[in-house]
Amino acid sequence: MTLILTVANSRGVYQSSDYQLTDADTGAPVSDRAGSKQLEVGFKGLHLQLAFTGIAAVGRGSSAQRTIDWLSADLKALPHDSKLQEICNSLSKRATGAMKLHGPRGVLTLVLAVAVIDEPFRVAVISNTRWGQQPPQAKNYFDIAIHTIAKPFHLISGCRDSVPRHERHRLKALARAADSPPGETLDALTAINAVAARNSRGRVSEGCWVTSQVADGRVRRTATRNVGEHGGSIPQLLHGLDLSDWIKKNFRAAPGKEIRLVQSAGAILGPGDGVALPPPEGDPRKFTLSGSSVTGMLRSPSGQHCASIEIVQLDCDITARRNEEVTIPFAQVRLSGTHPICPDCPRPLFPWPSISLALAIDGAAVPRGWEHTIGYWTETGAHHVEIPRSSRGIRGLAFLGADDELVIATVSDSQFAWGETEDGPTAMLQARVHWRTRLDGTRG
Repeated sequence: MTLILTVANSRGVYQSSDYQLTDADTGAPVSDRAGSKQLEVGFKGLHLQLAFTGIAAVGRGSSAQRTIDWLSADLKALPHDSKLQEICNSLSKRATGAMKLHGPRGVLTLVLAVAVIDEPFRVAVISNTRWGQQPPQAKNYFDIAIHTIAKPFHLISGCRDSVPRHERHRLKALARAADSPPGETLDALTAINAVAARNSRGRVSEGCWVTSQVADGRVRRTATRNVGEHGGSIPQLLHGLDLSDWIKKNFRAAPGKEIRLVQSAGAILGPGDGVALPPPEGDPRKFTLSGSSVTGMLRSPSGQHCASIEIVQLDCDITARRNEEVTIPFAQVRLSGTHPICPDCPRPLFPWPSISLALAIDGAAVPRGWEHTIGYWTETGAHHVEIPRSSRGIRGLAFLGADDELVIATVSDSQFAWGETEDGPTAMLQARVHWRTRLDGTRG
């Protein structure tokens, strides 16, 4: 069983859900990993946080499937422009089929906290649970209730009896406190969940996943926290891709460690939203970017020298007005391979090694210079090199004043491949250079 706390008002919608999974037959705790009962998903102009309480897996034995997995699969299969009612209908249909095997014990309640650009917040509850019965019993159908938030709203789902009366009053007060900073609301939900955990006889964990979705004009800003920094990961779905799964497959954890999501933040924007860039101003200014060259060896996982790379930072004269962006030739890359070619080795996990070069503006050295990250591998007798796009902002150097900055960003990822009998490629990396007013409003 899970405890899900939801509060909402005109300024935002907030949710906490604990991590505890218990055995349906014995009630004994079996897991407290993050992501067993929570996920987040983005659709076109719509963002939702989902938590559920009830059956954690459907089926028996080797055919059992975790509830979080089939919920994720159903949501990933939906069109990106799906509306909330369509999402709820699909989840309800899928849940009805999944719970049939479990009869009256197949209780399941989904709670969706929903934000849509320039629309009121909503909370959707999809449930087959008769909460008035002890223990709760399942109906043979799912109800869908979509609450459009026009006044303070609060909801306790799952282990309701673990939340003492004074904490329920506190939850109501949170819903009424529309002007409370989002961080304080998340702190309060964390504290209420902790009190409930101590009162739950092991059915609720003190660790929990807390989320906020708040209004900033038309824009909707999101934030999440993994309270207790529990292992596991929250599925983060976008365009049919689970971003958390992609990170686990492409990044290498430190020895003895596990990659975990501690917190996140984001925003949902529509056309014309976000920070408006100021127009170009003042007279054109001429300045020079210059740098150094560096040569490095590209190695296999076993340390064998397989290829070499040379990157030459180009000298470039730039003429631009403040708040104007220009594209320049930034660096030249030369690649060469060893003979014979090294045995095949897989595309490496992140983080990749990097090469550092000196960088200067009008002869003034930029602290830490410039770094290019390099990925190298061999596949089916060919060398492969990838240089991801990179960027950095520079302040308080050369001609830059107290309220402006120079932002340099390579235009795109660069990918190269060549065979054992071929000469290594040579290529030009381009970069966008933007001399602009600081968008964060700081000075110094």
